[in-house]
Amino acid sequence: MSSNDLRDEVEARLAPWRQQLGADRAAYTNHVLRVLTLCDLLADDRQTPPSAREEFLTAAVLHDIGIWSAGSFDYLAPSCDQARAWLASIDRDDLTGLVVAMIDQHHKIRPAGPPHDPVEIFRRADAIDVELGLLGRFGVSRGTYRELAKRYPNHGFHRKLVSLVARRVRSHPASPLPMLKW
Repeated sequence: MSSNDLRDEVEARLAPWRQQLGADRAAYTNHVLRVLTLCDLLADDRQTPPSAREEFLTAAVLHDIGIWSAGSFDYLAPSCDQARAWLASIDRDDLTGLVVAMIDQHHKIRPAGPPHDPVEIFRRADAIDVELGLLGRFGVSRGTYRELAKRYPNHGFHRKLVSLVARRVRSHPASPLPMLKW
């Protein structure tokens, strides 16, 4: 799938949340595109790269959508609910367990499985992007991440995350990062 085709696919899947995403639409769209591209790099599967597989597309598009659809920084469960509904709507209930695990475990601190497990590939790809390619890169070079960030600019995605964390700390000081798992 070409970069333009991938962008079109991601934007089409995000269309139901266009209004809720509002000013964050470009930021979230590009985060999804960076995560999918990182999944491709981490999986190193040239026959069927993750970005062309339904489970990765669904998980990537919906993994953080609960922030906007539920208006909550405790967004894993609402994001999983959206994934279940999407998969049911396209008759792919067979992927529900895997996609829900990919979303539910994407902020796990420890590995979620072996390096080539889809849940772990997705967890690593999201971590690389959330950390701006500065910490654990799992073999993705800093230069490669910089090129990826140029292709799909941030548009304030990380600034939004900082704002959400600050708001959550004020409202729930005992549970500032509810999405983290050990």
